[in-house]
Amino acid sequence: MRFPRWALALPILFANCVCSNKLGGDLKINGEPFAPTGCRNGSVYGFSGVEVTSKTGWKLRLVQTPTGEGRVIAFGPGASTGAELGACGTLKVDTQNSTINDVKNVEGHAELSCTADGLSLSGKITFENCH
Repeated sequence: MRFPRWALALPILFANCVCSNKLGGDLKINGEPFAPTGCRNGSVYGFSGVEVTSKTGWKLRLVQTPTGEGRVIAFGPGASTGAELGACGTLKVDTQNSTINDVKNVEGHAELSCTADGLSLSGKITFENCH
């Protein structure tokens, strides 16, 4: 049985659609827009939540506590240690059905507002397909 050539591209096209991060919101750091470009399931780093990266080099670890609070650790561009901003608002993280490299994808959203260690963080962020 012979398949049309276009059918060979379907698995690759499907994988790209399923695996792509979906990010949105209007989060700001020190009044500047945080433009998210990627995310990872926090379990990769040993916590419940998600790590979101921006095109300017910022990384935010949004840690989900058992009470539903969102605790934030902010890493400036190139920083190897983060600033703990503490409890900043609400965070909802849910697992999805898909798994990549034995890591479940997560989706959710956060509404954050906090100031600590000379940083100000405010706004909302949504995320999906973070593995």
